[in-house]
Amino acid sequence: MSNNWFNFLSTYGATFNADQEVTFSLKDDSAVKSLQGDFFLTDLSYLGLIEVSGDDKNTFLQGQLTNDINAISSSLSHLSGLCTPKGRLRTLFFVFSQNDKLYLQLPIPLLEETLKRLKMFVMMSKVELLDVNDTIVKIGIYGKKSVNHLKESGFTIPVETNIATENNGIQLIRLPGDTPRFECVGSIEKIQALWETLYTKAVLLNTSHWRLLDIQAGIPNVFATSKEAFIPQMLNLQVLNGINFKKGCYTGQEVVARMQYLGKLKRHMYRAHCETETDPLPLPGDLLYSASSTSGQGAGHIVDAQKSLKGGIELLAVITKEAVENKDIFLDETMKSPLIIQELPYSLETG
Repeated sequence: MSNNWFNFLSTYGATFNADQEVTFSLKDDSAVKSLQGDFFLTDLSYLGLIEVSGDDKNTFLQGQLTNDINAISSSLSHLSGLCTPKGRLRTLFFVFSQNDKLYLQLPIPLLEETLKRLKMFVMMSKVELLDVNDTIVKIGIYGKKSVNHLKESGFTIPVETNIATENNGIQLIRLPGDTPRFECVGSIEKIQALWETLYTKAVLLNTSHWRLLDIQAGIPNVFATSKEAFIPQMLNLQVLNGINFKKGCYTGQEVVARMQYLGKLKRHMYRAHCETETDPLPLPGDLLYSASSTSGQGAGHIVDAQKSLKGGIELLAVITKEAVENKDIFLDETMKSPLIIQELPYSLETG
């Protein structure tokens, strides 16, 4: 992250942990605790960017990722995974395009090793891969009045999820959620100017709140502690348009395709609530427990978990169908903290 951007946000009470997750010191955090305000603003530095450019960028990524990179345009983004040969997700990217360059967005702790791995396969291709976190920054915008405030700043509002528009060098991407939610991407100077305009009307959110919104929208991510824990279908990517089964070969493609057409997926990603609030929170990749599990793999694994605004914990987790149907799924090995399955905002039946 750029020191200029860090110093700028520090004047707004921002502090960062080692994973570049932000916490804002607020005199009155009641609006944040309820997320009932009309307009919220946050920094997204916990998500890094790899810039991919060059004549062969599409061909190169087409052979690496689970989704059809040729579908990406300046107005359309999507999820896409980077798998091991065994079909396990090393990384889950949010992919978008700007100024004829492709951008792969992923959690900062995975960026360096992912960039290094992708570079191993460039060989003679006309492709350049760069870490651009010192020059491009991202902010998140959320709330019932976000559309009006963005219009006042000159933006054309994308109506559908993953659609993008651009204004004055800033890309605006609509994200999933019942309440309008957006990501803005641009240079430090342009995003600083936008932040200063929006800040006077907004309540500031921490990274934990933004990740909670992803959980509520049923949108997964792969973090350093959950790397290689899931195949793409376990994270519902076949439902979330994160896999294209007609695009051709990529690393792990045979395993992913076999699971789709020949296998029987026994684990899906579910949204759940636990009334017990633990400190620290469970980490992505942590094991879940079931009285009937005899596989040694437990009943599932955490995808992400954050404190609920109503007490307890909200989480996404990959869980066996059997444990869900039997209501036999627990956060702890002593099985005193059961998980209550909640509805996802999309159907798993279409996958």
